[in-house]
Parts: sequence; structure tokens; C-alpha cells
Amino acid sequence: MSDVRQISVFVENKPNMLAPAMKLLKKSKINIRAMAIADTKDFGILRLIVNDTDKTVEILREASYAVAVTDIVAISIPDTPGQLSRVLDVLGDSGVNLEYLYAFIGRTDKSVSFVLRVDDNENASNALNDAGIIQLTENDIEKM
Repeated sequence: MSDVRQISVFVENKPNMLAPAMKLLKKSKINIRAMAIADTKDFGILRLIVNDTDKTVEILREASYAVAVTDIVAISIPDTPGQLSRVLDVLGDSGVNLEYLYAFIGRTDKSVSFVLRVDDNENASNALNDAGIIQLTENDIEKM
């Protein structure tokens, strides 16, 4: 099963609220591998996949950010038409509900990687393995 952890940071939805967090990561030499922002009227949720999850969580918490860590599934698929559709079929046929996804840098220019937040990581992981879909680990992401 994939052992990738996603960091969620709650940031006030006002001008220049994201920059200080990014400067902290820069200063600490944290490399962002994937990032997505979901917003509401008052707050945004910054979702990060980084090269050093534990260090990032420590840095952000020390700076008084509200931080949560979530286990997710990360995959790498060929960068060809229909591959994401195939993944979604595998998950759906296995009864796995996809809550959200976002793309990030692949290992090569011939692949694309995705973060998948699902309702059942173990079932998703087993279904993806059975279908021959490559799952990434934090170690894989750290080396990207």
C-alpha cells in the first residue's frame, strides 16, 4: 500500500497569507512536489506533497499554522489518452469513492502522477495493484 502523506495547511483567505508559509519552506530547503489550494470565503486549504513531510509539519506548526496530515494514494501512469479514465474505472469497480485528486510532476516526461484522496486507501491500493497501476511511496517522491 502507498505510504504517502499529504500535508493540509489552513490559511486565511486574504492577500499575502500564502507567501510567508512558502518562505518558511524555502528557508528550510523543502521541495514541493505537488500543491493544490481549495478555498472558501474565509479560509483556504493548502494541500502539499513534499520531499520531507515530518520536517515540513514541524516547521509549519512551530510557526503556528494549523496543520493536518492525511494518508493518500499517489500513482504514476503513462502520459497517454485514457489512462486516468482507466484508473477511475478500477476505483469505481472496486467500490472506492474518489473524494478529490490533483496532478503533480512525474518521474519522466512519459508519465504523469496523481494524488488520490479516497474513502478507503487499502481497497484502492489493492485494486490499483491488481490492475498493474504503479503506486508511489514517500521515498519515490523524495527522490523526484
